[in-house]
Amino acid sequence: MRKNIYIILISILSGYCSAYGQFYFGIRKLPFNHSNTQEFSSVFYNNGIIFCSDKRSRYFSNYTDLQNNIPTKIYWSEQKKPGKFSGGEEFARELRTNYWHGPVTFSKDGEVMYFTRTIDVEKKRGNSLKGDTAYGIFRAEWSGGKWGNVTPLPFNRLNKLTGFPCLSEDGQQLFFCSTDSRGYGGFDIYVSHAKNGQFTNYENLGPVINTPENDIFPFLHKNNRLYFASRGHGGKGGLDIFYSDYIDGVWQQPVALPEPFNSPYDDFALIFNNTFDTAYFTSTRGNSMDVYMAYSTLPVFETCNQQEENNYCYTFYEKRKLEIDTTMFDYEWDFGDGTRERGLETQHCYAKTGSYTVKLNIIDLVTKEVYFNEATYNMEVEDIVQPYITAVDTAYIGEEVKFNALKSNVGFEIDGYYWNFGDAERSENQEVAHIYSKPGVYSVELGVTSLVKNEKTLPEKACVSKKIVILKR
Repeated sequence: MRKNIYIILISILSGYCSAYGQFYFGIRKLPFNHSNTQEFSSVFYNNGIIFCSDKRSRYFSNYTDLQNNIPTKIYWSEQKKPGKFSGGEEFARELRTNYWHGPVTFSKDGEVMYFTRTIDVEKKRGNSLKGDTAYGIFRAEWSGGKWGNVTPLPFNRLNKLTGFPCLSEDGQQLFFCSTDSRGYGGFDIYVSHAKNGQFTNYENLGPVINTPENDIFPFLHKNNRLYFASRGHGGKGGLDIFYSDYIDGVWQQPVALPEPFNSPYDDFALIFNNTFDTAYFTSTRGNSMDVYMAYSTLPVFETCNQQEENNYCYTFYEKRKLEIDTTMFDYEWDFGDGTRERGLETQHCYAKTGSYTVKLNIIDLVTKEVYFNEATYNMEVEDIVQPYITAVDTAYIGEEVKFNALKSNVGFEIDGYYWNFGDAERSENQEVAHIYSKPGVYSVELGVTSLVKNEKTLPEKACVSKKIVILKR
């Protein structure tokens, strides 16, 4: 008998949620921080992060402003291995002046940098700098192994502060902050859309985002969610970190991140990696301004295969057929589940898994009795070995979507169920529910781990993903 299983592949599903799992992140201070200096505003760059610091330079004279503050400089810390960083070294010294530098942002290919810098970089006298010098945003290009071709952006002005740039992944939007007098008060967040590769005009993000207080440190994630810090949207105290989604041309009401991201101290300058399992942010919670790493405390699943649909359909065929008089006899399959089908070759779909005894009989067409048993087979119908996500394929914004892993078949005793809804929201348990806030196609991942009875044994893991489409009502 030839048996063919026809397996239907389900598309990978992804979910989008409205808040962050408070208990699924741990934090730690990175090693390049110092108690007597300020480190802040990290950015991903070349297997490491760029950050700003006012620590004294080993290579240049250290100037101060009229308040005796040392201007910040830009540093790079290499990630030696996951979560382990070097002490940091000064970045792009060829761009260095005696004044303030950073924060920065980079194009996707790393060839273009936009950075904050004091606009007027002429020294006043000795090692004292002008106290009223504004800062703006400058553009630099990587060429010949160094940064150069520095040009100011056209919206820099000496009568306002402009900085904190963030470039979108496609390079078409530049978010930044400014104390423009036409804003809502303090620093407001603006966006400039590239025209012929240049950023010229800009617009305020509006009163949903901006408040009479400072709204600063924008970061646009790959999924187009905007993160920023604000004193004007409430929260735990000081600057808090918020996010907002842009839906149908409208910024949605900002949502505060929970602990450990926000605290009663100043928390700002958050960035997330693409998979939302690692973030970096700045906080003053440790009696100094430092950069922290936030990491998921849930298991990491390196591979999540596309979920396959269980299909219990088979083709039955017997090669060793007898030459019979088909006017008097016929072949009949008994599938062992109470159903039968005539013919030498046929298809049958079982309703569920189980053990079945399949028989191929020759039937007397006159008496309807079994004339001869051609073959008998023991048939095992099983689920595909994989975790299994049971959920609807389509849902609506604001509707609770239920997920469960009840049909999982992984070959080991499952101890933990871990869900990733695709936007940093994660959950545990065999059955969970989630509400999506934005239309689109999202990827939900289900990872499972085995029960470990020996502390020296690592748990087995398995993971699948499934697509879900979220629609507007």
